[in-house]
Amino acid sequence: MNLPRRRFLAASAAALTPMIGPAARAQPAPTPGFPVRPVRLIVPFPPGGATDALARQIAENLARQWQHPVVVDNRPGANTMLGTEVVARSAPDGHTLGIVTGSHVINPMLSARMPYDTLRDLTGVMLLTRFHMALYAHPSLPASTPAELVQLARRDPGRVAYAYATTQTLLAMELLNTMAGTRMQSVPYKGSAQAMTDLLGGHVQLLADPLTQGAMEHVRNGRLKLIGTMGERPAALAPQASLMSQAVPGYEFSGAFGLVARGGTPPALVSRIRDDFAAVLGQSEVLARIRDIGQEPIGSTSGQYNAYILAEMAKWEPVIKSTGARLD
Repeated sequence: MNLPRRRFLAASAAALTPMIGPAARAQPAPTPGFPVRPVRLIVPFPPGGATDALARQIAENLARQWQHPVVVDNRPGANTMLGTEVVARSAPDGHTLGIVTGSHVINPMLSARMPYDTLRDLTGVMLLTRFHMALYAHPSLPASTPAELVQLARRDPGRVAYAYATTQTLLAMELLNTMAGTRMQSVPYKGSAQAMTDLLGGHVQLLADPLTQGAMEHVRNGRLKLIGTMGERPAALAPQASLMSQAVPGYEFSGAFGLVARGGTPPALVSRIRDDFAAVLGQSEVLARIRDIGQEPIGSTSGQYNAYILAEMAKWEPVIKSTGARLD
């Protein structure tokens, strides 16, 4: 694969500039005329993972602000498409919203049988948070650093298998395989929680997943090893951890969570929802929870998020073509 390593994340970097500042932290008055009934916040993963934790913290605070329940509705399956389809088929009135990850922009390039049109049936409301990715290993794996993992995988092709819960993570690991000259095998999961349980039980050797406080507790008590983090710089939760780029020069990967609404939702309503979410993201207790699960608040306008989605599609297209990855 001949990819521009340093520019691999550059296409969307501008959209990842943090925008959650003092203005966003001010508590606004309830939005006039919205909501008029409970709001559903769709999470396309099972309970217990990073996306679910983020959604529940936001929902709790939004419910107080909106004076209506905000119900987290977990809809895992089909590489996040089952949950996102609920939003795509909802009324364009803001009462059904969805949290999405990188799979949102990758799925259209992986599947010819999408149940909805990503760009037509959905609209970006805002970027929420970004997160660092990490490689965790069961203690039985005879590798503890990025260099040792690469050496092991090269020496015994096919021996090392990694668990993953999103298509973007799969592609990030296949990019690592390509750049490192390895053939680590993939094991799909519907969500991070079950994958972590199986890793702790020794049923899988390696897990590519967001860096979280909960996972780091397992590392600190010796139940897991942290092989390394995937970003271009050290993560606050694990500042001493090795970077995967130390063994595979030029490799880097991080992810982001975003909020989407039904396509055709009035722009003024999208802006109001965005402002209310931004205010919640700026609250001290929410910021503390976000950082506790290893994420960083970003914030954006709807226009910036939609531009980010297009940039992400352009960024991942050559990776998908190079790996030949398909969902069907």
